[in-house]
Amino acid sequence: MKKIMSKLLLVFLFNMLILQNAVFATSILVPSGTPVAVYLENKIDADEVSENDIIDFIVQDNVRVNNKVVIKSGTNVTGQIIKKKNNFILGLPGEVQVGNFSLIAEDNQQIYLRGIMQNKGTGREWANIGWFFLFPLLLIKGDDGKIEAGRYQIMHTVNDVTLNVK
Repeated sequence: MKKIMSKLLLVFLFNMLILQNAVFATSILVPSGTPVAVYLENKIDADEVSENDIIDFIVQDNVRVNNKVVIKSGTNVTGQIIKKKNNFILGLPGEVQVGNFSLIAEDNQQIYLRGIMQNKGTGREWANIGWFFLFPLLLIKGDDGKIEAGRYQIMHTVNDVTLNVK
């Protein structure tokens, strides 16, 4: 009899734990335009990526709405290479541009973010003039398009999203 009662008590406590998580989840509206700080952990180099490649970022700081954390710091964010241009002779610089950002919230909803992270290398257009005097100056390249690791940028949510947060 004691074994049956202890098993029933264990099942009851387990069910209460599950119900507690479901009951205490709160629906919160995350309005369009809510700022999200996005952080780049690894360098992006135009020479090493292709257009449409997916790049990983993280949320830098907790995102709060009505004093409740709706997106936790460290949440994975993905972005897509939307423009990439390698540096070239004649002093032409490289360029890389990342857009189409999104993240998956704790309740498995996808949240789209508006914003672009980009960098264009320094051009050396003066090399174009040099060809007139010295042909080898034509071979000078502009700087690479790179986005350095550690860079962060504020993105904004695209749509209103209602999240179930605990």
